[in-house]
Amino acid sequence: MHSAIKQQHLGAAGRAYASQGYCVVDMPVLPQNVLDSFANMPRDTHSMGRLREIRLSQYFGYWEEGQWIFALLPQRKYIQSARYIKLKEAGGVFRHREQLEVDPSPLIACVLDNLPIDRGTAFQINVNQIRVVVNAEFRGVTVPEGPHRDGHEYSVIAIARRHNVNGGETQVIDPCTREIVHRQMLEENQAIIIDDERYIHYASDIEPANGEVGYRDIWVIEINRWHNRAYGPTHEREAVADAV
Repeated sequence: MHSAIKQQHLGAAGRAYASQGYCVVDMPVLPQNVLDSFANMPRDTHSMGRLREIRLSQYFGYWEEGQWIFALLPQRKYIQSARYIKLKEAGGVFRHREQLEVDPSPLIACVLDNLPIDRGTAFQINVNQIRVVVNAEFRGVTVPEGPHRDGHEYSVIAIARRHNVNGGETQVIDPCTREIVHRQMLEENQAIIIDDERYIHYASDIEPANGEVGYRDIWVIEINRWHNRAYGPTHEREAVADAV
């Protein structure tokens, strides 16, 4: 009965997620000012071997009276456990991220609406805004850590814009067999929602379609139930301990 209640609000994509552990969804069309904000992001100084620009904001979210409510959490250093992220520059490393300059609430709400979750549960959400640039100097490496888990309950890759690029195919992979169970070139305003505890994921490199410069703008949204949040001193202590 409880499972049925959780799935009453689901459409076809959400039911697909419930049965197979991933689904592709259409995301809200973004206003021009949100798209423009991708051109005003700091360089990722923790990944100087590639040209990546990034922002991050972290949120508390809950459902009340027919709507999702999101509150911006105080800014903290971002850290992912080395248990999941094997890249030396990232796993178990505190990284500074400037916060978003736009409101991603419609994107988060769309994702949560497509998950078979209990709306009586509170959530913690990371929203990463990322531009990966490829040019004559830098390769368009979208996932330097290779096929991986993010270390969350749900991972989401949403495409905001593809400018003059080929490649960037998203892959969902069975971690036991290494079989690619789903592969897709996501288009603008499409997202894939992945059970991060069940699968690993990857995206191929991008290359300029014409000339020398291209970029791929994406949102990476990471979701956990509040009691299992990837935020705060307990999460940070455990992530550091995994790196030792």
